[in-house]
Amino acid sequence: MKLEYIGHATFAIDLEDGRRLVIDPYRGMSFDGRFNYPPFHSHCDFALLTHEHLDHNWLGDLQGTPVVVRQAWHDAGLNVRSLFAWHDQFQGTKFHGYVLMKIIESEGLRLAHLGDVGELLSDVSLAAFGPLDVLIIPVGGFYTIDGDEAARITRALHARVTIPCHYKTPLCSLPIEGPERFLSHFDLVHYAQGPVDVHNLPSGILQLAPRFGASRPHIHTKN
Repeated sequence: MKLEYIGHATFAIDLEDGRRLVIDPYRGMSFDGRFNYPPFHSHCDFALLTHEHLDHNWLGDLQGTPVVVRQAWHDAGLNVRSLFAWHDQFQGTKFHGYVLMKIIESEGLRLAHLGDVGELLSDVSLAAFGPLDVLIIPVGGFYTIDGDEAARITRALHARVTIPCHYKTPLCSLPIEGPERFLSHFDLVHYAQGPVDVHNLPSGILQLAPRFGASRPHIHTKN
């Protein structure tokens, strides 16, 4: 399994059987000039959507005839299910609704993508994830949980690898923060570029450089 961070909250997963999953595809060049990621033109077999906002549900640039998975999918080599969470701390009244966080199982691996989760998750919700190889979590705040809240959820879920997303970059001037606050909670941050082999990722926090909008890595260790 190969994982690539495209930008914002969009990720691509390439399975060994040749199928490609795209999670939360964005609409490029949108939000009145505040979201300048270029369109992501890609072949896609499955489009996994956590919620119906244009930076997470844009199918117009995907190529092929993807199966759109909003809730669940199951076949011999792929299992997808969803967990409910509010988009904000006011039961969805601030940012119009909820998100369906995704759990993806394939090739003996379990990944979770939290979409635009905007609330601290309850113990019941946290337990529903089960063991995770990879956690993809928003950290930019305002529309989602912020870096401090994301660190709390990261520690509670104990994923083998955690990858931050949905943060400010040179291509995004939405009112969100960069990843620094989240990363400052951890003693060691790994850094990688391009598609990565999920089986061989180092354990801990991984700053995975996006294809679009990458800036200098925020690598640090604490003594």
